[in-house]
Amino acid sequence: MRRRAKLSIAAGAAALAVAVGAVGVYEAHRGTATQAIDAPLARVPGPGGTYTPVSAFEPRVPQGARVDHFTLTAEYRTLTFGGETLRAMTFNGTAPGPLLMTHQGDVVEVTVHNRLSVPLTVHWHGIPVPAAEDGVPGVTQNPIPPGGSYTYEFVATEPGTYWYHSHDDSFEEVGLGLYGAIVVLPKHPLYPAQRDYTLVLHEWSNASTAKAMMANLASGARDAGSAGGMMSQGMMSGAGSMGDMGMMESAAGNQASTSMLHVLPGPPLRTGSFAPTTDDYAALDEMAGMYGTFTVNQNADGTTVLPAKPGDLVRLRIVNSGNMTHLLTLIGAPFRVVALDGHDIANPGWLKGVLLPIGAAERYDVEFRVPPSGAAYLVCADPDATARQELRAAIGEPRAWSAFRPVPEAELEHEPWFDFTDYGRGRLPGETVFRLHQAYQVRYNMKLTVGMSQTGMVYAINGRVFPNIPPIIVHKGDAVLVHIVNDSPYIHPMHLHGHDFQVLTRDGRPVQGSPIFLDTLNVFPGESYDIAIRADNPGLWMFHCHDLEHAASGMDVIVQYAGMTDPYPMNEMSE
Repeated sequence: MRRRAKLSIAAGAAALAVAVGAVGVYEAHRGTATQAIDAPLARVPGPGGTYTPVSAFEPRVPQGARVDHFTLTAEYRTLTFGGETLRAMTFNGTAPGPLLMTHQGDVVEVTVHNRLSVPLTVHWHGIPVPAAEDGVPGVTQNPIPPGGSYTYEFVATEPGTYWYHSHDDSFEEVGLGLYGAIVVLPKHPLYPAQRDYTLVLHEWSNASTAKAMMANLASGARDAGSAGGMMSQGMMSGAGSMGDMGMMESAAGNQASTSMLHVLPGPPLRTGSFAPTTDDYAALDEMAGMYGTFTVNQNADGTTVLPAKPGDLVRLRIVNSGNMTHLLTLIGAPFRVVALDGHDIANPGWLKGVLLPIGAAERYDVEFRVPPSGAAYLVCADPDATARQELRAAIGEPRAWSAFRPVPEAELEHEPWFDFTDYGRGRLPGETVFRLHQAYQVRYNMKLTVGMSQTGMVYAINGRVFPNIPPIIVHKGDAVLVHIVNDSPYIHPMHLHGHDFQVLTRDGRPVQGSPIFLDTLNVFPGESYDIAIRADNPGLWMFHCHDLEHAASGMDVIVQYAGMTDPYPMNEMSE
């Protein structure tokens, strides 16, 4: 995408359109009409021909509501993992930053102080905040400069497990530690537990890669007005389907090189029942070569213990703040997945011997009862041996790890993967759902591809690379159907800001179990999905891959409500 999204635009320009040849096919149908639209934003009038800046959409605070005040201070700290020190970016001196706990209906007020040498913003991942509070520089706010402060405010209307992170040069800033979890407790819990724990998973670059990331940020800070900048070099490990292409430079910083000269072919599109493939396992290991340490909260030694007694009902809120997909399971007790991305699942069934493929930015809430033996164990079945050793936690008595008996790797590898499209039964009381064959005001085809430009790797939507991707234009109240196809050899966790969406089909098969609502969808190679969105939160919203290297290299599009304008300098736009 960009080093601080250096768009070459004329002063006052509202849109940028660059022809990228025959590969740049865009289809967004409203009724039967096809719109040819500028990128990344368009000038489309709202109701009555009006235009409204996104900054106008601020929170409506109920009179008398309780206000929860939080402070996040972004600052450098030296962290030590496995004997290796790393200069990190932190919130309040830790990574993850503090767990923010609030209650449904409360007003959340977070003041952010920037003590770094580079700008940042904070995005509230998964929370349907008003557009002005979304934390995307150049789109919903100006970035918070070094030495500056900024206050975010929103009403916590939707209970669930969420997280927060920088959205300014996020591949570097999140990777180096600017992230944390936020939990909104419900007024009436559907699945109450006696113990409630939040576990934030993260991957940490080795020292040389982290140093390069810091250098990239410093270069961008020194050259904030240029049309380009250092993008991450050598971040790709060359694993999986990359073969011997080896280490590559991202083309994100060079707007002149958005044309894809060579497309990396993906596997055949899938049909039939769900089961992991060799392509899936290869994709899991795509970025493993650039990471040296994996943490559960702040622990990298694989000995995390969460206190609980036999018989306790435990809720684990698992947040994946990294870029990789991790295979986790619980051994020692049956479990059930009670929520995905903060949304409760109706009548979830009990599981045993099943791997949970938790994608980048996704959240899984898992419930289980501590067994009479004294502990249950969350373990990892990733292909990466370091991840298997470090991404784990015991829930039970203090000496739980001394009694741990690991499951043989070969046995874990053959366990089936969790299929959320056939899980749970019925629906929650009052839940409104979409149907595949109902009327939709907007239909959008999203084809995800990966290839080479003149200067390096690019990650594209419909053959185009952001910012040269036309927006998805919607009107308030629209029902929107998006058909996603991953025609690439990599995993793409696609995240929509400001909304959730209902998953209707996977690989052409309708969802069979409980309705599934997500804000991040982990799309494996060759997979296809139909998702439905209700356009009920006016604004300008990013829809992007949350493998943040992919986002930084072009896999982003903006959902633009008609009549919405951007009052901020677009040269500040960043993934």
